[in-house]
Amino acid sequence: MNNEMQEAFENLEQMRNAYFASLEFNGDIHTRVLDDKWSIAESIYHCYKLLKLTRLGLQAYLPFARPIINLVPCDNQNNDMPNIYSGKTMKAPFILIPGNVDHLEKGDLRNLLEVETRKVQNLVKNLTQKEIYCIRLPDPVPNYPNIIQGIKLLEIHERHHYEVVIERQQANR
Repeated sequence: MNNEMQEAFENLEQMRNAYFASLEFNGDIHTRVLDDKWSIAESIYHCYKLLKLTRLGLQAYLPFARPIINLVPCDNQNNDMPNIYSGKTMKAPFILIPGNVDHLEKGDLRNLLEVETRKVQNLVKNLTQKEIYCIRLPDPVPNYPNIIQGIKLLEIHERHHYEVVIERQQANR
C-alpha cells in the first residue's frame, strides 16, 4: 500500500483509539442528551454507514475508473483535504441516518468500523500512485476528491461527529 495511504489509515485508527478511550465514549452511549440530536452510538453508526457506502461506491467505481485513468492526463498530486464539516452543519442524507442502535454496544460499533475499514483498505491497497491521485470520486459535496483525499475525509468526518457529541455530552451533564 502507498505510504501516504497507509498513514491516512493509521491516523484514522489513532483517532478512533483516542475517542473510544474517552470518558464520554465509556459512559452511556445510547442516550440522547438533546432529543433532536444523535447519541454517541448513533453518531458512530452514522460514521459506519458512510464508511460502508464509501466501500460499496469504490467497489462499483474502481473497475471502471482504473482503466480510464491511463487515457487522461493527470499531474495533480494534491493530497490536502480541507475540513468540509467545519462551520454550518449539514443534514445527513436519509441513507446515512442511523436508526435504532440500542442493541449495539460500544465494542460492536467499533468492530463494525474496523471490519469496514479493512474492506476499504483491501480495495485501495493495490492502487498505483497515479490512481491514488488521479481517480476522482463522484462526490460533489467535497468537490470530487481523489482516493487519498477521500480516505482522509473519512477521518475528518468521524472526528467531526465525535467532537460534536463529546461537546454536547459535556455541555449537558
